[in-house]
Amino acid sequence: MWLFTPFGFYSIVRKTPGDDLTIRGRTLGDLQRLRARFLPSATVPVSQAGTDYLWRMRCSEQALAAAMPAIVASIDYANFKDEVAKVTGHARAKRYGKVWDALYGMPEDKPEPAPSPAITNGWEDLPWSPTPPKGKKLAFGGVVMDAAGRVLLREVANHFDGYVWSFAKGRPDPGETPQQAAVREVLEEMGVAATIVSALPGAYDGNTTRTHYFLMRADAEAVDPGFACAETVRVRWATVAKARELLGMTQHATGRERDWAVLAAGVEAWGGGVIHSSKTGS
Repeated sequence: MWLFTPFGFYSIVRKTPGDDLTIRGRTLGDLQRLRARFLPSATVPVSQAGTDYLWRMRCSEQALAAAMPAIVASIDYANFKDEVAKVTGHARAKRYGKVWDALYGMPEDKPEPAPSPAITNGWEDLPWSPTPPKGKKLAFGGVVMDAAGRVLLREVANHFDGYVWSFAKGRPDPGETPQQAAVREVLEEMGVAATIVSALPGAYDGNTTRTHYFLMRADAEAVDPGFACAETVRVRWATVAKARELLGMTQHATGRERDWAVLAAGVEAWGGGVIHSSKTGS
């Protein structure tokens, strides 16, 4: 495995079944800091010229397992790259930043199998009540964002009920979990197969429904701007500021405020550092 910490970067492997672990590093200092602070039983680092990792040392599986709680307990910082700059310097922090950039917006390449409906109904880890208020039905939707922190919106067909631009949402089909319903609604109304990131807190009430939203991600290239269906005229990516402007075109005052609140919840969940990064497009 690769292990990135403020005090060093490590590649940890087991060369031969049954052997001790080999901890490899690009610099001697990285191994020395790990050994001095958390892993005193490791062997003295030695160099091995001509390899990807010039320095390496060995330790037992048990020793590394015992060291990991102490490494975790040492996490007392709010920003990882800032801590890297403080401990090992700004040059190291910039290198880590390049790794972050390379992995930024990485698509889901091998999703975990969905739980069997016999085991879960999808509500176990959700922050919402499965029982709606009297007289209302549950509905689910998605706030879809891309790697640049842009928001995907849909223009509502015929500007129904005063809505101009909005999010995808709808009631679940029989037997659907909240997650399945939200993903299906996004696919049907926006034409993109999005991946759920997290459930957004809060409930958004309409006249007959209580809607809950999931934060979702999708690759920008996967979205067809010409997509249209019975409920959607077109879709478009927008910066957060532009999305708020577009949502503000809705003539239904309560619906407009509700969509603004949904947008704010999605942006907060995605993270301000992403939204305001230099990657944010227009």
